[in-house]
Amino acid sequence: MSVNKRKCKVCGKVKPLNEFPTAGTKHGINYRRHKCQPCYQENKLHRRFYNRKWLADYKATLKCEKCGYSKETHESFKTQALEFHHHNEDKFRAVSDMCNSGFAVKKIMEEINKCTVLCSRCHIESHY
Repeated sequence: MSVNKRKCKVCGKVKPLNEFPTAGTKHGINYRRHKCQPCYQENKLHRRFYNRKWLADYKATLKCEKCGYSKETHESFKTQALEFHHHNEDKFRAVSDMCNSGFAVKKIMEEINKCTVLCSRCHIESHY
């Protein structure tokens, strides 16, 4: 295999190096992933779907820490109404953005642990 080609670890196809996304730069050297662009995108799509489902299932077990809005208290409960409020200045990113970006569940949980759970109404009231 030539220097300008690489074998994808997922599909096993040998492709030109420019078909592998960059993974970052270190000491002026561009590093490329070992998954080709289509395999990498499919993996990210699957991960985002999994993260969104996991977050919805997790939020279904929570309740608003201020008013108590939850699955048990409201018949028309929606997980989208619960939000994570960063009450300190140590915010890395918004939890929903982390899910959509494909962060690991462990990293997302670390960010959730910095937050209080509030419903949309209580969250807005806490900011204004």
